[in-house]
Amino acid sequence: MAIEFELKQMRQKRWLQLWLIIGLAALALFFIAALMHIGAGDAEWGGISVSNVTPAMRMEFGIPKDEQGVVVNWCEGPAYSAGVRSGDLIKAINNQKILNLSDFLKVARTVSHEPGFLLDILRNGQPLYITMENKLGLHDKIKKMLNIDPKMGALAVAAPASNQPQGMLPAAFANRSPAETAEAGAIAPSVNAPQINLPTPKEQGAAQKEFIEGHWLGLELIPTTPELSKEYKIPPDTKGLLVDEISLESAESGILAGDMVVAVDDFATPDLAAFTEATRRVKNRHKAQVLVSRRGQLMEFTFSSVRTMGFSQNEAAQPITPGALSPHRSRNKACTVCHIIMTTGGQLPTDAGDILPNPPPIMKGAVAPHEYRGKCNNCHVMLKKLPGTGTIF
Repeated sequence: MAIEFELKQMRQKRWLQLWLIIGLAALALFFIAALMHIGAGDAEWGGISVSNVTPAMRMEFGIPKDEQGVVVNWCEGPAYSAGVRSGDLIKAINNQKILNLSDFLKVARTVSHEPGFLLDILRNGQPLYITMENKLGLHDKIKKMLNIDPKMGALAVAAPASNQPQGMLPAAFANRSPAETAEAGAIAPSVNAPQINLPTPKEQGAAQKEFIEGHWLGLELIPTTPELSKEYKIPPDTKGLLVDEISLESAESGILAGDMVVAVDDFATPDLAAFTEATRRVKNRHKAQVLVSRRGQLMEFTFSSVRTMGFSQNEAAQPITPGALSPHRSRNKACTVCHIIMTTGGQLPTDAGDILPNPPPIMKGAVAPHEYRGKCNNCHVMLKKLPGTGTIF
């Protein structure tokens, strides 16, 4: 009996040792996990929940060791609509640096949502600037700054009130380069326009505007619109990009202006973002197949390049001046979705790439001064004489 009792005690002792080892191991794992997430408490502000950066987050989101800030856990509402995403590293708000959660809370207490604010973000190792707009939106905010009645459109410039401060912006917009300061202090091209102080292109989120044009191996592509689809007889169910112009390799391929590019190497291209991704897949090659729809008929063409093919380079819409006439029909969105607002420096007064010789007016029936280039009135103003008089009109 004594031997059995001792064996039983030994078995119990071994079980206790085993459970002790298991408990210590679990505690060690918990401790390691805690070390990985020290300071990972979160805070919410402006529809964004953020945490301090942890080693695990750095590995998960590709955040370099020398980058400081707070990581977005989740976002909703205006923050999500503006482009903020989980995993983004917020480095600054309105140019005020954010090193940790404590800095984030301090800045959040001083920044007003009313005028909107700028987020300096790192995403996948790349810098990104996102403008968080107030409920009016950036477009209406700029109109308000310019003393323009939002209900009346871009041309309805209201008379400045005598007691209204002009040329003022929150201090958050004051960190500018000399060139940006010169741009912001320029005078709007309106007779009664006050001196204005526009947000800089960076503050307006120039890098985040919608793309309107893509370029690849001489192929110039634009998203289609109902008017363009009707003009070029594009079937309504065709999803692709309209070829606006061809040159270089694209001209040799057989593609024509007016075609719709629907795929590159079997990768669908319904928009410019998808087209860029499709061209990235073939960027190191010398040949690629491009599928187009020509008035409803699918055709395939081979792009060949002596150099590697590279990938699409995209453009947003050109800068526009305050109060400028709309160059196209309304697209049911604010101008600032595609354009930035500038008074000087955004572009030459006349596009140097599109300048053509100014052909002189000619008399109707005159002998052509050059070889045939199409109808004369395509380029020239046609002059006529009134019957029985020498008057030219």
